Amino acid sequence: MPPAGEPLILGIRHHSPACARWVKHSIEQLRPAWVLIEGPADFNPRLDELRLAHQLPIAIYGYCQFQDHDTPGIGAWTPFAEWSPEWQALLAAQRLKAETRFIDVPIWAQTTDDDEDDSDSDSQHYHQRQQAMMAACGMESSDALWDHLFEDDDQHNELPRTLDRWFQQLRDGCPGSPQDRQREAYMARWIAWAMAQDNGPVLVVCGGWHAPVLARLWRSVSDTREPGLPDPPLTGAVTGSYLTPYSEKRLDVLAGYLSGMPAPVWQHWCWQYGLQQAGQRLLETVLTHLRRQHLPASTADMTNVVSMARGLAALRGHRLPLRNDWLDALAGSLIKEALHTPLPWSYRGQLQAGTDPILITLVDVLAGHRFGELAADTPQPPLPQDVIRELAHASITLPSTLTLNRFDAEGLGQSQVLHRLAVLDIPGILCQQGHTLALSGDGEEQWTLTRPLQQHAALIEAARYGATLIEAARNRLESAMAGADDIASLAAWLQRAALAGLSTFSLQLLSRLEQQIALESQFEQMGPAMEILYALWRHDTFNGMRDAAILHTTLRAAIDRTLWLAESTGLIDATQINAHLHSWQALCHILRDEQSHPQPDRALVLLPRALAVLERRCRAAEASALSRGAALGALIRLEHPSADAEAALALLAALPPARLGEALHGLIALARHQLASHPAFVAGFNQQLMQLADDQFIAALPDLRAALAWLPPRERAALARQVLAHYQLSHLPEHLLQTPLPDACAPADFLRHQQQEQRAVDALRAWGIL
Repeated sequence: MPPAGEPLILGIRHHSPACARWVKHSIEQLRPAWVLIEGPADFNPRLDELRLAHQLPIAIYGYCQFQDHDTPGIGAWTPFAEWSPEWQALLAAQRLKAETRFIDVPIWAQTTDDDEDDSDSDSQHYHQRQQAMMAACGMESSDALWDHLFEDDDQHNELPRTLDRWFQQLRDGCPGSPQDRQREAYMARWIAWAMAQDNGPVLVVCGGWHAPVLARLWRSVSDTREPGLPDPPLTGAVTGSYLTPYSEKRLDVLAGYLSGMPAPVWQHWCWQYGLQQAGQRLLETVLTHLRRQHLPASTADMTNVVSMARGLAALRGHRLPLRNDWLDALAGSLIKEALHTPLPWSYRGQLQAGTDPILITLVDVLAGHRFGELAADTPQPPLPQDVIRELAHASITLPSTLTLNRFDAEGLGQSQVLHRLAVLDIPGILCQQGHTLALSGDGEEQWTLTRPLQQHAALIEAARYGATLIEAARNRLESAMAGADDIASLAAWLQRAALAGLSTFSLQLLSRLEQQIALESQFEQMGPAMEILYALWRHDTFNGMRDAAILHTTLRAAIDRTLWLAESTGLIDATQINAHLHSWQALCHILRDEQSHPQPDRALVLLPRALAVLERRCRAAEASALSRGAALGALIRLEHPSADAEAALALLAALPPARLGEALHGLIALARHQLASHPAFVAGFNQQLMQLADDQFIAALPDLRAALAWLPPRERAALARQVLAHYQLSHLPEHLLQTPLPDACAPADFLRHQQQEQRAVDALRAWGIL
């Protein structure tokens, strides 16, 4: 019992069964009027939600999201298991009808520990004190030390005194980090407020690190009004908190949850059955799992484990074997070979490479696989509930592996629901196989669907975009497209809109998109974007994008910008050659469709203007040979009166030999069928090649090969037949001209080697050797 006029402050370790029993017993003995618990204060108006019929573990998920979408959001869980002291405090307070409050600063308002010196100093102080205590007790880890000091059933009566001394020694002389000081000042205000009510005892349940400070800090609080919530960190920030399911595995301190306890399944057994039965259950469960995985575990081994565990417990001063006693005994009895890594329970974090499979099984069994489940009537934002309905309507179950086809009605509906979830970046929704273009391929997609812990939290955060899945996905897309800083990003987001079946957007976005297109300065960036936009606008009836106003407006702006950029001068970087040619191809494809199917009421471009741009480009002496060839190839493809094979030969003849391959590259990329199948062009170009000196041919060879690479195998074979016929060698098979070079030899090097060989042969003939 606390002295008169003092609160009873119980410093605990989160998720400790021994602390949970102590908290429950203390509340039942004291029968306080107020129970104050370290937990997010913004959840106080909804504490009744915690009293619903949940299946634990569950957690309060608190978050803060920012409207600019560039500032990273903040989110964190406050988990509860049945053996958590905070959970037992809630249940005991409810039974006694005591007033209950959470008194910690919400996660979105907590100060970040930006001062590295302070944080390092606190961490060093904490670890030094722990190391000293571990050395004094002969323990190899802090978790083993905790079990040794506090989790033994025999220590129940001494627990309040030993816990108080433990936390006093840990915190003594350490002011704490800026975040610690902020939180402790806030919790002290709650204690002072509850004490000022003067209507019964006040009991506080908080982390033991804070308890020594709170015991003295609350007295210095002058303002005893009920504390309000802190302000959000930025104007316009969206904050909130909801209950979510949690998992046993995420409660494990060995998995990285610093406030947790090791082996949640073991802690559950200790809470529910006590140490003796917990040991029995451990042996039964481990034996079952090892045999299921065909790992060695005989009945004799288990008998030996029991004897060794009891011996270790006696040696370490435990009446009954504790967790580490059992685990050490299992390792010693079951593993017959030398170990090359430490025992997994002797350190925290991921298992080290090379850990024995038996040890991995032990850790996995005790980490647990259960997920909590919220009561059916738990309040939730509307989006998670709508997602559940949409998944059920589309016959999608989680977890599963789903193969679907977008070209049938059921598959299209499933695909659109999953792509909408992907737009919202919901974890656990992963497309393993499928085409990124909505109209390409055979329509088959393969999805791996899981239900990770973060999934429910992500849906809660995504609720800021809208109450339904389709509304939230559309708003997320609008936000992303409004922030896109280049046409390629814009096209990628529109492609995702097509896959998600979203085709209508706000009018404000249309003008924003036109502005972004007008700012694009790279001709090479326009090709992929125009391909996607045009395919969706012209053909996408599956997703409702055909004739969509947003695409018509965007396409017209994109084509105008592409034509303007096509007349820019300058060298083309070697890494941009393919992108440059793809832009010409996309433009030519659109112009050809406009020419073949004129529709004045929805025309995308003025054809005379576009053709004039192409004519100027192929005649521009200052332009790169690649661009000139591509522009002329486009005119040939469009059957322009002034563009034919003779015009192509004239362009090639007018260029210096070093630029010959570049121009051919552009010509073939845009008009491969018209030129490669034209005998006059083949003969004329062959004649130009024969006039080149050896060094000139070697210099042009890489671009010549790149140009011919645009020909598919059938057209390449047809070209080979024409060349053989030109040399009156039709009796030879065309594959002689298509033999690939060795991978290790570049074309120019191969030709140089042939020249050297020929010179050697000529010298030998001159000497009379051959």
